[in-house]
Amino acid sequence: MTIALDHMDFPAVAERISALYNKEEDALAITMLGQEYMIRRNGVSLRGQKAPESHERILVDYLSSSGSLFIASPWQSLNETTGRAEPDFRNTVELVLAQHASQCIERASTILPFLDAQPCRSLIGSDLAFSAPALPKVHIHVELSRESQEFPPEAWILFSRNAADFLSADGLSLLCEVFKDRLLGLLRIY
Repeated sequence: MTIALDHMDFPAVAERISALYNKEEDALAITMLGQEYMIRRNGVSLRGQKAPESHERILVDYLSSSGSLFIASPWQSLNETTGRAEPDFRNTVELVLAQHASQCIERASTILPFLDAQPCRSLIGSDLAFSAPALPKVHIHVELSRESQEFPPEAWILFSRNAADFLSADGLSLLCEVFKDRLLGLLRIY
């Protein structure tokens, strides 16, 4: 990963992706899923520690992209965004989050600020809908529904229209895994 970072023009990248550039440290500051990361030539750190490899992969993918414009809507599914079938995504991310939909709904006012998320109008009539900047120019929209007598609990994740301009298909899948882990981690703490 550091090889990719060695050759980046940090000031130009910062302007294109809405990151902050620190000239004295030759470093970028960027927020992902409500957490501040520092990106230096020798790697990525989170709260002063080396960031997990999956986080670094997402951020290097984002920095290396050619995207420049944020386009929020219409929201798109992962399959629509990547243009390829993602059969594991439903099982490994959305259905796992669905199992915790009631907890998320009950604790939304506590956990959403940690993701820089804002409740919003549901697109499908779910119990909770929120949007969050996963990265400065890639946003996610999440819909959660409690279990009812007729339906099981549900979770859906949608992406801003421009997401594929900033992350590869693998980067988007990885971002969803990190989002799921972050949300479940917040539920364990709060």
